[in-house]
Amino acid sequence: MIRTVLGDISPQAVTGAYMHEHLIIDSPIVKNVMPHILLDDPEAAVSEILPCRDHAINLFVDCMPGESGRDIAKLKYISKTAGIHIVASTGMHNPKYYEASSVYLSADRDIYRQIMVEDIKNNNCGIIKIHTVSDELSELERELFAGAVEAQNITGAPILTHCEEGRSALKQIALLESLEANLNRVVLSHTDKQPDRTYHREILESGVNVEYDQSLRQLLTTKKDSLSLTIDMCEAGYSSQIMLGTDGARRSLWKSLGGSPGLVALIRDWRLMLEQAGLTEYIIGCLFKTNPQKFLDFEERKL
Repeated sequence: MIRTVLGDISPQAVTGAYMHEHLIIDSPIVKNVMPHILLDDPEAAVSEILPCRDHAINLFVDCMPGESGRDIAKLKYISKTAGIHIVASTGMHNPKYYEASSVYLSADRDIYRQIMVEDIKNNNCGIIKIHTVSDELSELERELFAGAVEAQNITGAPILTHCEEGRSALKQIALLESLEANLNRVVLSHTDKQPDRTYHREILESGVNVEYDQSLRQLLTTKKDSLSLTIDMCEAGYSSQIMLGTDGARRSLWKSLGGSPGLVALIRDWRLMLEQAGLTEYIIGCLFKTNPQKFLDFEERKL
């Protein structure tokens, strides 16, 4: 099953998925320090995602964990009103989103594990998010990763990682391997910000998954690194490990807030570019549907 904010669903209920979204980002820090990413209006979110549903995208993974801007009540409202599935995140994002007094900034692996398991069991969170923010992993990040692997072992939930500017993927993989994590149950975000093919082959050779999420930012530019990277990695045989998202955490990207090109551009315009570049319908189906169905499906655990 896949755990959504409104309850568990069958993987077969997913007709298409965006794997890295930000439908709600609502916190005092964001309002006061980062207003360009303030996404606090559920009605705007509904308007933004309805065109995606018209193109068979009916599941969105929202990647703001607790205290970083997540609002489960608003996500439930969006899900009910738009008639789509939302997977909410537990775990921890970049420390810049947290108040100085937050337990997230001083927790150890046991506390992180407890928070994650509680969120998965009682707040209907369906994915664990963890992060690194520099080339050298901090002690806090090491404790966070350890707590996440322990929580995954208890619940069966998948893990999504934040790679700041696409870097440190290999160090994340090395740490996860040292913790005996199942890399097939991990997806790395933002790595397409670093389009070096050797880097990506090494990432994917480990067995980990990636989600490429720079489409909206590159759509209207001449240099579409993420597009050519996706094609190259699929042609190299890694199409079963690649998923797509928008990381649309900018008001300037949302049509419903006066921005462009809108979240629908991934499934409408970017998908067409992938097709025109030669990706088969089968592989495109893997990227948007089959791979998310498989990845988001909880392993059997007593939850």
